[in-house]
This record gives sequence, structure tokens and C-alpha cells, in this order.
Amino acid sequence: MQRTWWKSPRPLGLCCALGLGLGAATAQASAFQIEARTEAQAYQIRSWRGSSADEPVLLPRRRIVQYLGLNAFELATGQDLGFESNLRIWADFGLPKGEAERIDGLKSEDAELLHAYVRYAAGGFEGRLGRQIYADVSDILAFDGLRARYVTRLGLGAEVYGGLWVTGAGFLGSSVYQPDGTRESGRQSLDAGSEVTKTELQPVFGAKLLLEDVKGFNASAGYRKSMVDGKTDIERATVEARYGRGLGLNVLAGVDYDVLKGDVAQVRTQLRWDDTRFAVTAEALRLSPVLSADSIWYYFAWAPRDEARLRVDVFTPGPLRFYVQGLGSKYNENVNPDLALAAYVDAEGAPESTSVGGAAGTAWRSGAFRSALDVTYRTGYGGDQLWADLTGGYSFDRERITLDARVSFARIFDSFNARLGGNFYGAQVWASRALTRAARLSLVVEQNVNPFSDSDTKGFLLFDLKASL
Repeated sequence: MQRTWWKSPRPLGLCCALGLGLGAATAQASAFQIEARTEAQAYQIRSWRGSSADEPVLLPRRRIVQYLGLNAFELATGQDLGFESNLRIWADFGLPKGEAERIDGLKSEDAELLHAYVRYAAGGFEGRLGRQIYADVSDILAFDGLRARYVTRLGLGAEVYGGLWVTGAGFLGSSVYQPDGTRESGRQSLDAGSEVTKTELQPVFGAKLLLEDVKGFNASAGYRKSMVDGKTDIERATVEARYGRGLGLNVLAGVDYDVLKGDVAQVRTQLRWDDTRFAVTAEALRLSPVLSADSIWYYFAWAPRDEARLRVDVFTPGPLRFYVQGLGSKYNENVNPDLALAAYVDAEGAPESTSVGGAAGTAWRSGAFRSALDVTYRTGYGGDQLWADLTGGYSFDRERITLDARVSFARIFDSFNARLGGNFYGAQVWASRALTRAARLSLVVEQNVNPFSDSDTKGFLLFDLKASL
């Protein structure tokens, strides 16, 4: 038998080779990562109806939660173009759908898109389009929209962003990052006899001037505004600055100003000195809730908490490290001094508005063993409180099997809250085993004993899957 071989022309063969080479390069350049977690939850919550302080009633909860994340990197060869997402789906088997519909904001099943955006970066430019999470000294929010920033080689830049604020009433929305003091299911019409729930879109937009990595300095000045039904809902101005080069002096400062109210809402200043054997940190804070202008609490229950902390960390040459911390807080009272209520707030025997205390802790990590102990004591506002937390864990077979345990204790005495008093005990065990390089199975069991709910048990079964393609 005579065989005949067909030879392609050299130009065609060269093109085929280039095509195969480019295809292989494209396939290798792009990378995909899939992360999934399945949670089976069993626990109890205390019922406030048909129960008393001496005979609390616990309602069983049975939930299944599924997380799914898909990330893609370098979708175009040689370009910093990617996609990141995280979806959560859950169902509560202990709550029939018909009963859930009778209570505002309550659901027996739902799907929530936590974030999903396309990201592109080139030179000093970075842009994101989609559902994304944004954080600064003012707040943490999620919005559907566009964020773009550009920083020159000199370290000067600007950032703009805008879109729709993600709320629990929106499409695949979650109430985790929506403004406090608002209905999760949307605003209820106040018309007489109306049961219509309005879910207005809430535009949000903002901008920042940036200074990045200029001899260790980073700073920004920003403005943010959101609107509901054409009216201002939240309006903030922020200034942030940071300096640090590792060891030595590190400084952090940030101020959030509520333009609508005309008052300082959030403040954080931190001075830290880092050495190879110790670190000293001094911190001053002002904390207040980020309330919507639609909330009645914004006008009648807005009162910040001021706090100061001083902490010393010591790092020994061995596996031991420990810290001590002193702290003090002042809970401001937003009460009109001309009202009769002010006399009761400042009367003898009224609750204190200040709290002082301290904390100490130690941590040990050697080989496969790890352990930590933290103890905190506070007195004043909230009564006398003693908290202790002991954790420990061990890894077997190169971390294929891990076992962690935690024991907690709290002793609280508050003369103005008799139910929240006595000794509180808690214990938790977390066992985990790697089935493969990409899959891990974990079991968590928790038991709490206290005068508030007598005794309650929680159990969680988790299956984690992480694969890279």
C-alpha cells in the first residue's frame, strides 16, 4: 500500500502554529476561582411573647445557607481585567412562608447578591462597575454603580463613585449595609388606611481627592450624598490621613462630619510606635450610628460615644506575646436641658454616663499548638462587667485535621437592668477535616448557659469548596 502525505503550505502552517500558541497563551493567562460554602444551622432564639424572665421560651431555628463566589483574573491577556462576585441563598425550614409574610421584613427564604463587579486597572487608573462594597471613616455601604479613581506618579489623584444604594427591598438586595433606623422591606406609606410599601430608589454619589504613598503619607478629603424621593437622606464630609513606614512612628486620623445635622459624627485618631520587641498604641474615638434622615432616631436618639484607649504589646523572643490595655468611655446624652427629663438624667442615683476599665491578654503559638487568653473588666455605664475568653487549638497531619475550642465567662451586675445580670457561661468546639486540597468539612457545636435564656445549644455543619481553574 502506498501512503500519500499532504503537506500544508508553510504560511498556513505558520498561521496555525501562531493561532494555537495564542490560544494556549490566552487560556493560561486567564485564571478562575470558585469558592462555595454550604452551612446547615441549628440554634434557638428567645421568644418575647408567652415567656417571662424566670421561664424563657426558646424557638428552634433550622436554616440552610449557600454561598457561591466566582472570581476571574486577567480576562484579557496582559490586562488587569477581572470579575469578582459572591451570592448567598438561604432558607429557614422552621418558618413557613405564609407566616413570614405576616411580619414586616421577615422572610423564610431569599437570595442576596453581596457583591458582583468587573474591575479594570491600568497605570494609575482603576475602575469598578457593578455591585460593590465601599468603606471609609464614615460608613460601610454597598451600591450598584461605577467607581473610578486615578492616581498620578506624583501620588496625587481623585476618585468618583455613584449608583444606587443596596437595601433589603432591592433586587437581590441585603439589608446589611443599608442606613440604620429604616424599614428593611421599604418605606410604608403614611396615608390613612394605606398598606402600600414604597421601595424608592436611593441614589448615592461621592468624590475624593487623594494623596497616596508620598514619603509614607496617605490622605484623602471626600464628600458623599444620598437621596430618597428627591430629598437628602445622608450627607457627609470626611478627611482621612495616615503615615507609617513599618517600624517607628505610625499615625492614623479620620473625621466624619454630618453636613445635614452640622455636627461631628465619627472620629478616629491613633498614634502607634512599633519596635521589634514591643508596640505602644494611643487611640481616641467618637462613634455614632449612621442613621437615615427618614428615621425618628436621627432626631431624638442620636448621641455619640467617646472612647480613649492606651495599649502596650510585648513580643518575646519565643512563641509568647501579651498585651495590657486601659480604656475609658463617655456615653453622651442628647437631651434638651430645658426639658423635665433632663432633671432625671442628672439626678442622684441615675445611671452613670462614663465607663472605665482595662484588659490584658496573652497568646502562645508553637508548632501545631495555639492558645490565647483575654480578660476585660469595666465599671460605670452598663454596671460592673468581667469578661474572660480562653481559646486553644491543635493541627494534625499538616493541618489536614484541626481542632479548636473556646470557653467564655462573663459576670455582669447592672442595677438598672436586672435581667442582664449574673454569670454567663459559653463553650464552643470547632472540628475541621480537609477532604481534598479543595474541599473541607467542619462541625461547630456551641453551648451557652446563663440566666437570660437558661440554656441554648447551637450547631453548624459547614462544607467549603475552593477550586482554581
